[in-house]
Amino acid sequence: MYSESFIFSRYLPPDQQTRRWGWRLLDAGRQNVPRGSPYPASGHPMEYLFDANGRRTLNEFQVVFIVKGSGEFASKSLSNTGVNAGNAILLFPGEWHQYRPNPETGWSEYWLGFMGQDAERIMQTFFNPEKPLLQTSHADEIMRLFDQLLHRMKHPFPGAEQVLASTIPMILAYLQAAKVQNEMKTHGDTGLVMEAKSRMLQSLTSRTDLSDMAQQLGMSYSKFRVLFKEQTGYAPREYENLIKLNRACDLLRSGQYSVSQIAEELGYSSIYYFSRAFKKQFGKSPRDWLDRV
Repeated sequence: MYSESFIFSRYLPPDQQTRRWGWRLLDAGRQNVPRGSPYPASGHPMEYLFDANGRRTLNEFQVVFIVKGSGEFASKSLSNTGVNAGNAILLFPGEWHQYRPNPETGWSEYWLGFMGQDAERIMQTFFNPEKPLLQTSHADEIMRLFDQLLHRMKHPFPGAEQVLASTIPMILAYLQAAKVQNEMKTHGDTGLVMEAKSRMLQSLTSRTDLSDMAQQLGMSYSKFRVLFKEQTGYAPREYENLIKLNRACDLLRSGQYSVSQIAEELGYSSIYYFSRAFKKQFGKSPRDWLDRV
C-alpha cells in the first residue's frame, strides 16, 4: 500500500533559460488511485482536465508510467486498448487522448510533461503517436529516476531547472531501450542485426568471429553480411572497426592510456594495424588526432 507521501504533483512556470536548454520540464507527479475512486483527482490546472467525453488534448508531450493496477487508453491514432502495470503511455501535442484506471483495480502512476527543441527531435525520431503504449523494461530504474526528479522538485536549488529537465532524456532512453528489445523479439531479420550489433558492442576487447556469430544467429555468413549492410550501410567488419575506433577516441581523450595500450585493449593485432585503421577513418594518426582535439 502506498503512503500519502506517494501523492505529489507540480506544474512549473515558463523559464527562458530552460527554453534554451532544449528540454523543458513542464509538470510531473505521482499518485495512487484506489479502486473505485474518481479519476482524475482534483487539484490539476484547467488545461489538464478531461472534457465531458473523457477526452483532452495537450500542448506538450507526456509520459505516463503505470506501476500498479490496470486500465484503458484510447487516442486519435489508437482505438481503445488495455493498459497494465509496466506500461508507459506516450502523449503527443495536439493528439486527443483518454485514459483511466479500471474501477476494480485502480492504479498507481507517475507522469511528466515536457517540451523543447531537442525533445521534439527525439520524440519525432524515435516514437510514434500510432504506437503510444510501450511495455517497459528496467521498471525499477525508471521509478528511481521519477522519484529522484520529484524529490528535486520538492527541494529546488539554483540551476535546478536544467538538472530536472535532464532527467527526461534518461527516462526516454530507457523507454527506447525497451522498444528496441521488443522489436528484436518480433521483427525477424531486423532483430538479428540488432542482436549482432549488441554483441559487437559487448566484446570490443576482441575481434569478433563473424562466421561463428552468423551461425549462432541461424544463418550463413553471406546472408548475414547482406542483411547487415542493408540495414546499417556497413559490412559487419566495417561496423565493428568503426565502433572500436570511436571507442579509441574516448580512450585517447581520457589521457590514461598509451596508443599501444589502446590498440591492445581493443583487440588489434598490432599498433601498426590500429594506427593505419585510425588514420583511414579520421585522416590523422592517433597521436596527431589527439594533438588537435
